[in-house]
Amino acid sequence: MPENTAHPTQKPEKLMAKLILASSSPGDVLLDPFAGAGSACVAAGKLGRHYIGIEQERTYCCWCEKRLADAASDTRIQGYEDGVFWERNTPPKNRQSHEI
Repeated sequence: MPENTAHPTQKPEKLMAKLILASSSPGDVLLDPFAGAGSACVAAGKLGRHYIGIEQERTYCCWCEKRLADAASDTRIQGYEDGVFWERNTPPKNRQSHEI
């Protein structure tokens, strides 16, 4: 299942990853009381955080569960690699080394 779902206000995993990295540490717990399609929960799991997602719409819960299952085997976040957030559509060959 791709990152995008038919949820009307789905947030990008990359955005959620930025927020999670800025406000938590590995092992912390993220609470999303309006989980929707699960972008925050998926990003949290991929970044080594625990998560609690609450959602009342059954369809959205199913999407979230499927995305979480997929994330268990693929922890990549589009645009985030080796601890760096790359600009949108930056080809790997154009990325400058971030090592100092």
